Amino acid sequence: MAKFNQLRRHTFQLAHEFVDRFCRAERGAVAIIIALAVVPLVIGGGLAVDLSRAYLVKSRLSHALDAAGLAVGTMRTASSDPTYLEAQFTSFFTANYAASDIGTTHDLTFSDAGGILTVTGKATADTIFMRIVGIDTITVSSSAEITVETSGLELVMVLDNTGSMGGSKLASMKTAALDLIDIIFAGETTPTNIKVGLVPFSGSVNIGTGMSAYVNDTSVYDWGTTSWDGCVMARAYPEDVSDSTVVAGGYWDPFYWPDHNSYNNWDRDTYYSIDTSPPSTKGPNKYCPREVTPLTNNRTTLESQINAQWASGYTHINFGAVWGWRLISPSEPFTQGSAYGNPDWNKAVIILTDGDNTTSDSVYTAYKYRSNGVLGSTSSWGTTSELNSRLTEVCTGMKNAGITVYTITFNVSSISTQNLFQNCATDSNKYYNSPDSATLALAFRAIGAELKNLHLSK
Repeated sequence: MAKFNQLRRHTFQLAHEFVDRFCRAERGAVAIIIALAVVPLVIGGGLAVDLSRAYLVKSRLSHALDAAGLAVGTMRTASSDPTYLEAQFTSFFTANYAASDIGTTHDLTFSDAGGILTVTGKATADTIFMRIVGIDTITVSSSAEITVETSGLELVMVLDNTGSMGGSKLASMKTAALDLIDIIFAGETTPTNIKVGLVPFSGSVNIGTGMSAYVNDTSVYDWGTTSWDGCVMARAYPEDVSDSTVVAGGYWDPFYWPDHNSYNNWDRDTYYSIDTSPPSTKGPNKYCPREVTPLTNNRTTLESQINAQWASGYTHINFGAVWGWRLISPSEPFTQGSAYGNPDWNKAVIILTDGDNTTSDSVYTAYKYRSNGVLGSTSSWGTTSELNSRLTEVCTGMKNAGITVYTITFNVSSISTQNLFQNCATDSNKYYNSPDSATLALAFRAIGAELKNLHLSK
């Protein structure tokens, strides 16, 4: 019996060892299967990691190319020299793709085809896991096309030529306006997609003697030894604040400062004492500013007309603004403007002043003497308030017509005038308060940069 129990225990022990070895053998087989399955999983995971790194490299490459291309595009206004621009492109690209970033850049190219800038580049990054299957590096490429253009821009600058603008102020304004012309013309003399007009204003606006067809008969006036110089009176409200047609609003009366013994003594019966040399003109055309320049793409004409402006007279900002509107409008009397809503053209007006609207009992303007009550009042405050109100109406009309309005106050201390001009602008970002000549120059440059259409086309 004892031997039998000993044999049984031995049999059970052998069986247990067999089962144990069998189990161990089964676990080994599973491990082999798992090990074989892990290989492609590791390769797949490594591929995902390396592709993620490649995506990051391509994203940084694209960003650096875009940033460098746009930066060079803005510099093209100053120079179109390809060697200079290519050097600047390389410099900007390097600044935007640091040496410490993943990937080594190479094969950078830059080309300028008449304002269409094309930039390309490649970057190569080392792999981490794909080396297992013999792929040591990944190369990605990117490109961008930047269109630098001033296509479809119609701009009118309404510039204060009143007496307070004399001296250094006028000189600063001319310099700033010429800078703006330089920016938007970008080295061209007669671009096909740029048109700029000028409205010098004071107490009236000079539409030019060539526009006599839109002016009531001038022969009924005694012009002495001279003749009508081109300035006009304001039409009756509300036609004086609108771009209405001649059919709706009528013709304009010629500006004619009548002889006055105290204020403008030029008609002495048959003897005339007339001075036709601005800005100290005396006679029926006294304080008539420089003639407007209708929309033109001729850079030389614009520059010469800016330089020829002079300062004299009182301030009617609304009157200058409404003629800025009429210059940029497609309807008569000036018809150089494109149709409203034309997607190929953008319209913008800049209005600059160095002071408040003014009226006087001794200075004749487009609204006659203050004492004549044409503005519904004979007081200084009442007439000035009315002119301000009419400026707001003109600005609102232009904005409703789709015209972008920029406004600039130059060395203006009046908070109410600053607020008036800020509200006149299309939005607060398009109003510039310039307390001195330096900030005035910056304002014109900022507007020029904004007007210049620079965008990624691809």
